[in-house]
Amino acid sequence: MRKSLPCSALFALLLAASLPLAAQKVKIENQGEAAITAEAKALSDAAVEDAIGKAPSGRSQIVFYRSSTSPGSAVAVRDAAGSTPIISLDPGMYYVTVTTPGTHSYATADTGPFSMDLEPGRTYYVQAIRNKKGATQLLQSNADKFQRAANH
Repeated sequence: MRKSLPCSALFALLLAASLPLAAQKVKIENQGEAAITAEAKALSDAAVEDAIGKAPSGRSQIVFYRSSTSPGSAVAVRDAAGSTPIISLDPGMYYVTVTTPGTHSYATADTGPFSMDLEPGRTYYVQAIRNKKGATQLLQSNADKFQRAANH
């Protein structure tokens, strides 16, 4: 009976000592997954940038797009101050426009104004959709969503 007590105590001591190492290992693995995800996102952003180009120096760039799975007829996007459409987006289309930095507003036939504060040298993404009732909308988006919409 005396021998089992020291063995049990030794086992408990080794188990307690290994717990912090196991927790640390999990933390390192999670950081590794985050790094892989960040690297994949950077590659995705670079691929999109290669496809559409960078915003010119001192200018802003906006990518208006519509998913290929988006139902309904074309969505006309216009400058909120005017009535002439900039582009009429069919499903699966995108349009890149270069403009001056500052505040700009855009609209569709059903909604607007959709205001954006644009910084020089940046690219912005705006998704045109039709909601379940068929009304058109503009939604702020990003390069990752744009790439996924283009691949469907």
